Amino acid sequence: MTLSRTGAIALLALSLLATPQSWARGPFYVGASAGWSDIDTEIAFPGLITSGTADGKNTGYKIFGGYEFNPYFGVEISLVDLGKVKYSGSYLGVPVTGGKVDVVGLNGSAVGIVPVSQSFSLFGKIGIFAWEADWSDFTGGVPTKAQDNGADLSIGAGFTINFTKNFSARVEWERFKAGGGEDYSSGSPNLTSSAKIDFVSLGLLFKF
Repeated sequence: MTLSRTGAIALLALSLLATPQSWARGPFYVGASAGWSDIDTEIAFPGLITSGTADGKNTGYKIFGGYEFNPYFGVEISLVDLGKVKYSGSYLGVPVTGGKVDVVGLNGSAVGIVPVSQSFSLFGKIGIFAWEADWSDFTGGVPTKAQDNGADLSIGAGFTINFTKNFSARVEWERFKAGGGEDYSSGSPNLTSSAKIDFVSLGLLFKF
């Protein structure tokens, strides 16, 4: 799934959530978050490098929209950019430089909500993360790039602070997985390993 297709699906889903029928059934919200992403560096081993170093600590962001059926349950869809892993070293003795793996995806979740007060609530969620990983490097001085995609379980938890009926802030932790999916490279190396990704973010959302 390319990023453009992912974005189109996200926009379509958000537009469906925003139809008058949905509005009549419950509150709709949209928002954006940014924060710290930590991609497990095993995503680069042993498929992209068999020895060397990798760094998966980065920044990430997402845009999201959701629909609350009642004060205790809702659904949410988000377009997520989890940053990149940078790597270098060697692949079976061949030098590898300038490596990076970019991870993006579309996440759909069921959300359980625990209202604590009018201004504060806790939430947890579970869903499916349809991810895409694009990697590129110079292997033996030759530019190499390819794409990998797939779908894995996602989980998350956090809290929301309501400033007004329409404006809130959210702090959350989410865990995703990527790698080891459907590889589009013409041959080795490739993303053979699945890696966990932790994303801690702060976001703002508007309810309608």
